[in-house]
Amino acid sequence: MENRPAQNILFGLALFGLLLGCLCPTARGQARGCLPVSAPPALAALIAEGLNNNQAIQARAAETEAARNRVAPAGALPDPRIGLAVMNLPTDSFRFDEEPMTQKQVALEQKVPWLSKLDLQSETMQQTVRLKQAELASARLSLARDIAEAYYEMGYVAKSRKINAGLMDMLRRIRRDAQNRYTVGKGLQQDIFQAEVELSRLQDEAIMLENRKQTLLDRIHALLNQDTRRPVDPPENLPSPHFALDLNRLKQTALSANPKLQALKAAAQRARTGVELAEKAYYPDFNFRLAYGQRDEDFNDRDLPDFFSAAVMMDVPLWHRSKQSKDLAAASNQLRSAENRYTDLRRRLPQQIRSLLTEADIPFSGSLLSILFSRTAPTSTGPDPGCWNI
Repeated sequence: MENRPAQNILFGLALFGLLLGCLCPTARGQARGCLPVSAPPALAALIAEGLNNNQAIQARAAETEAARNRVAPAGALPDPRIGLAVMNLPTDSFRFDEEPMTQKQVALEQKVPWLSKLDLQSETMQQTVRLKQAELASARLSLARDIAEAYYEMGYVAKSRKINAGLMDMLRRIRRDAQNRYTVGKGLQQDIFQAEVELSRLQDEAIMLENRKQTLLDRIHALLNQDTRRPVDPPENLPSPHFALDLNRLKQTALSANPKLQALKAAAQRARTGVELAEKAYYPDFNFRLAYGQRDEDFNDRDLPDFFSAAVMMDVPLWHRSKQSKDLAAASNQLRSAENRYTDLRRRLPQQIRSLLTEADIPFSGSLLSILFSRTAPTSTGPDPGCWNI
């Protein structure tokens, strides 16, 4: 049963909110339990169950939390080092009072990266958190879209089955009338054959719709991660949508709230910070060392003073051509790649929205929608099969 305009409208109603993600695009809204789409109660319950049970969503949420926990360590100083040593101990006697330079030493070292390196490392991890949050929002939105598509298609299939059943009942009556007219010599046998052919086609279509229904149920159960199957009632009596869409407003909303675009933006910002960090790699890191050496009395019973030592060590980028320069070139290429991906999606999004409007047959006014929805039901001009828009 081909009724593509009505089916496209049903899909379009689900796809607009699901594509743009404008109601709860942020991780803060998701944390409050807000659904990423606007949906009727039955569909909202299915989406909420899917978001709570889907293991892929839970895995992404755990990755986001793991990245958030790495922000503080990324900007922290390295752990200090403490060491114990024995210095200038003669090997012939191993006595601490034989040589005046023999000492027992305790040392403390701390490595301090150059100026803003720690801030850049922390900022890089913060951008990673934003990237993970956007990816999580995109995954939640994709799951909600898949559930809504399957749910609304179930409504379309249920409506199609009702129409199919009505048509088969009508054709059985037509076949019976044709047989009666043929029996009394007032009809043609080809009318009976034609009715049987059409009835056979509708029976095949009924089997196809039943199989499609089971496929959609399996898909919904898979998306919900349910251990046991339970019935899902398809939507009924969907109202004809009467609204006008502002294409420019949809474009602006998508550019500001689309999670995939936000993810690419965060990736570009992280790559930009990576370039700054690679440039800082030419500057040395410092290693500060403090040491205290304790000396015993010598063999003449002289009380020898203890020693205090301090030192500063730093890295020298001697091999920068094969190390720092290569890292900077790689970071620059990564930035160029991230910016190109972001720009590409930013330019394609408005065209995708317009294409979606066209593909879903959703006009910019509600008048045509009512006309299209009127095609889902047969006309009432009589029992002639030609009056049914199948």
